[in-house]
Amino acid sequence: METITNGNAISESIGSLFSPVAWSGLMAAGIKILQIIGTLLLCWILIKVSSAVAKKFFQTQVQRDRLSMSERKAKTLNSITSSVLKYVIYFIGIFSILKQLGVPDSSLVVVASAGSVAIGLGAQSVVTDMMEGFFILFEDHYAVGDIVTIQGITGTVESVTLRSTKLRDPMGCVHIIPNGSVGTVTNMCREFINAVVTVGIAYGESIDHAIAVLKDEMAKATDMEELLETPTVAGVIGLDDSAVTIKIVAKCKVKTNLGVEAELRRRIKNRFDAEGIEIPFPQQVVHLVKEA
Repeated sequence: METITNGNAISESIGSLFSPVAWSGLMAAGIKILQIIGTLLLCWILIKVSSAVAKKFFQTQVQRDRLSMSERKAKTLNSITSSVLKYVIYFIGIFSILKQLGVPDSSLVVVASAGSVAIGLGAQSVVTDMMEGFFILFEDHYAVGDIVTIQGITGTVESVTLRSTKLRDPMGCVHIIPNGSVGTVTNMCREFINAVVTVGIAYGESIDHAIAVLKDEMAKATDMEELLETPTVAGVIGLDDSAVTIKIVAKCKVKTNLGVEAELRRRIKNRFDAEGIEIPFPQQVVHLVKEA
């Protein structure tokens, strides 16, 4: 008898599970899940498409014959525009999902208002970062591809968004710096940069002869495409322990200073060898005193 009762209970449970009301609820839940997945997929597609369109638009501005835009500024504007579009699409997507879940419009307005208050009170640093990001763009402090020093970190600007700046240093490390804490910026990619070379000669050499040789060699260095003008021999800048130090300054194109310095050192070394001018190495003189 008990077995029959249990069987009836199971049958009733199965029957209730497959009842029209239960099926209707499952169908409604499944449709909502599909709608949410579809919304997320649509947001992802819109982000990809908007980023591609923005990139294409700014590339077109660079290639225009009239009123063209510099490539560095186009990359920066593309980075910021893509970031803003991504946040806008995320915002619209979240509100669409909340509406699909049955949240009424009046509640959405309350949520938006609460979010605004939260941003105003608890996210002041975010607002500061975004404002600073706007001024960095507006005043053209730096752009994607520039070599800059920020907070003691020197690297190449990989991206600029309204919130942060991404630098990659010579070691390959990526530094993400909030725009609100950027502070003083040293930009090494504006119009030109100086290549600075110092060379030491022995105290026994003639300074005037060495400077004359350097000036002659620098006049020959104008065949280097990276140079914007003939390098200047600034003269003696130090009387060091083992050498007389002479400084050479060369005005060159941005991002070429390291290569120019290496090439000038090579030419100077070869010329000094040919002229018999000694480049000394550190030496110490030891005096031995005999006690009586």
